[in-house]
Amino acid sequence: MRDHPDSVLVWITDYVLSPYVTLGTLFGCTPAHHIVMENILLGKDEDPNGGQWETYDLKPIDYFYPERDLIPEPLVSEETLNKLADTFNDKLHLWKKDYDAFMQSLEADTKFLGEANAVDYSLFLVRMPASSKPAILGRHSPWREGLPSADGKWKYRAVILDFFWARHKFHAQALSGAVQTFNVVGRKGPMSITTTAGEYREKFLTMVREMIQVQQ
Repeated sequence: MRDHPDSVLVWITDYVLSPYVTLGTLFGCTPAHHIVMENILLGKDEDPNGGQWETYDLKPIDYFYPERDLIPEPLVSEETLNKLADTFNDKLHLWKKDYDAFMQSLEADTKFLGEANAVDYSLFLVRMPASSKPAILGRHSPWREGLPSADGKWKYRAVILDFFWARHKFHAQALSGAVQTFNVVGRKGPMSITTTAGEYREKFLTMVREMIQVQQ
């Protein structure tokens, strides 16, 4: 954060650890710690236009998702599908200078995540009316304050979330083995949590580039 003040990685402000051992933590049913992160929706409740704010949790969707790809479409509930990544059926309208700065930050952030062998992170996007002027806490940067769109209709906020799934850890290794075994027969390909960090980074950056319309 010191070297990249315009980083889009979500700020982690606190780490709360349970001082006691419980049955839930012993059996892995409840977490032994909680991570406190910044609230990118800060200011929505006070904004007269708060009801028009839109949120999207975006990640590459061409991976294998068992809850989507193994169950026939009529049998998949809307609730199940809603747990998957969102789809942004529009474009972010950015000036060239804002696009270049945004992609430079994303490339630096995802390089850092790739070096930590992280996968399955997502871009959490907030779109609000251009007239909104929500409050912001801490150090200001364009994608935390609300970057004005090039077409003058919106402001955008964005952070990278959920970057805690590391491919070399036990749970990821066990799940990767299960998926590889299944793919001997099923041939559905990797899941977003079983692919390589490098491949996930490339697909993530491609997803972001394809959702942006650049104006000179």
